[in-house]
Amino acid sequence: MRPARTPWTLHADRLVLRAATFHGTVTVPTAAGARRALKFTVRSLEALDLDLTARRGDAAIRLRTGSTTTSTLQGDSGNGVVTLYVRALSGTITALGGAPLPGQRTVTISPEAVPAWLVPVGPARTITFADATVSPLAQYGGNLSLTRMRWDSRPG
Repeated sequence: MRPARTPWTLHADRLVLRAATFHGTVTVPTAAGARRALKFTVRSLEALDLDLTARRGDAAIRLRTGSTTTSTLQGDSGNGVVTLYVRALSGTITALGGAPLPGQRTVTISPEAVPAWLVPVGPARTITFADATVSPLAQYGGNLSLTRMRWDSRPG
């Protein structure tokens, strides 16, 4: 496993993790040393109004999709899943695959703060967030589909 060299952040007005399974907190080797991360597998990830920013030093590259468009990261034909290693995931939970919503719906999930509703590792379910921000460490598998994307490269 080799995480991305450049840190990036994904923001979406709505983020849907379909057939998501939480596999707990794991240690991921990186060039800067071992990092703790949350491990998820999903059948697909859907992001409404995707806004992805990658930073390297003082420079930033930003990828955005058109307003009210949904971008999809779909599990590939090999095993049909995408594996996500996440440093942090925050947003407001709007659906938990039919389970009752937690009392505290606005959350930041990290290796240091795993909510009780996510544990124990259970069956796959669809988890939906509003106003979501994800700080991924690595992603493996899947095919990304974007609509009306635009790039912005700028210093700082």
